Amino acid sequence: MSARTGRGIMMTLLLATGCGSGGYGDGNTQGGGTSGSAGATGGSGGSGGGEPATGGATESGAAGTGAAGDGSSGTGAGGSSGTGGTTGGGGVAGTTWLTPPPFPPALAPPAGATVKLHAHAVGAQIYTCTASGATSADGGAGVDGGATTYAWVLKAPDAKLYDSNDAQIGTHGAGPSWTWSDGSVANGAKVAELNAPAADAISWLLLRVTSTTGAGVLSDATYVQRLNTAGGKAPADGCDATTVGTDARSGYSADYYFYSGGGASAWLTAPEVPSAIAVPTDVRLAVHDRASGMQIYNCAASAGAGGTPTYAWTFKAPDALLVDMNFTPVALHGAGPSWTASDGSVVVAPEIARADAPRADAIPWLLLKELSTSGPGVFSDVAFVQRINTSGGVAPTTGCDASTVNTLVRVPYAADYYFYVTKT
Repeated sequence: MSARTGRGIMMTLLLATGCGSGGYGDGNTQGGGTSGSAGATGGSGGSGGGEPATGGATESGAAGTGAAGDGSSGTGAGGSSGTGGTTGGGGVAGTTWLTPPPFPPALAPPAGATVKLHAHAVGAQIYTCTASGATSADGGAGVDGGATTYAWVLKAPDAKLYDSNDAQIGTHGAGPSWTWSDGSVANGAKVAELNAPAADAISWLLLRVTSTTGAGVLSDATYVQRLNTAGGKAPADGCDATTVGTDARSGYSADYYFYSGGGASAWLTAPEVPSAIAVPTDVRLAVHDRASGMQIYNCAASAGAGGTPTYAWTFKAPDALLVDMNFTPVALHGAGPSWTASDGSVVVAPEIARADAPRADAIPWLLLKELSTSGPGVFSDVAFVQRINTSGGVAPTTGCDASTVNTLVRVPYAADYYFYVTKT
């Protein structure tokens, strides 16, 4: 998989390392939400097939039902937030210590990853005043080449990590890296970033663990989330020609959730799924990609009882970027439903079965069967596709009426797609 390139695909995930400030926001971030909502109207049927939405939102949403975009019906119920483990962070935890807060789908880790540790960080984000711009022939900044600009650039985090009893159990530093009190260390690389719900806080992150050392609790960490951030943004001023090279510390706090499982060793292991969406025995797993993007819905009118029109959000198409286990972009997912690899191969595969997602705020899990393929490449011989580990993507429950007919909404979602080929 790592040999696949991202030719022709726009990068939408951040692949830089570090725990810096800033990020991408789209107005749909769920991270700060606490209230529930009703179950969503399902997607419409149609020749294009598609991926329907069912289910309620997190935090005690009311039940909902809807017609599916692939021609079958679906139901969903509002759910409550999950419960965590009983231990973590080096001390006895409450029932929610290992339960992350609601977070945007783009920050969900791949299939197979489960929370194993939670640490609360308190410290600083360190920024360095940096000059940039054209330089002169003798190396002088800005001379004969335009104005020099100055900006605070993230240098490193510097924080202490605490468990549920407020006892220090580690540190967080440059790399980014996390060092536990047992000597184990995890190093990470940022793969997804979104604006924090609080405007004055550094972004929320999903990071992939790139290496570990030591035999302690971080030795099997695979992913890290940075959530519940407060403070930590770079200074708004004070960086100029007189302060170049100086550092500034910006106080911050955050919660870090460490996951195990779902890493490189398990990436091409067929997942356990409900029997309704199991693949036949004569196929084998060939490709696994992680998708992050949007489910697109259209506000449609239909004739109701007595000729009175009714309005509902109906599924139109997915629009997502697929990445491999290194989070390198490798494919696009769009209407059909279809998947287009960076090598030009395409598979179109309508839904043939579904199962409710474990998360009440997520679109269902699907089994899709190949209808057509084109081009030589990784998707040229795909026979079946599974969509599992979904997050988000459920249609809105309000906002579709006579004034908004034929308008579109884009709902963030994430999922894992497993592509199977016939055994030879």
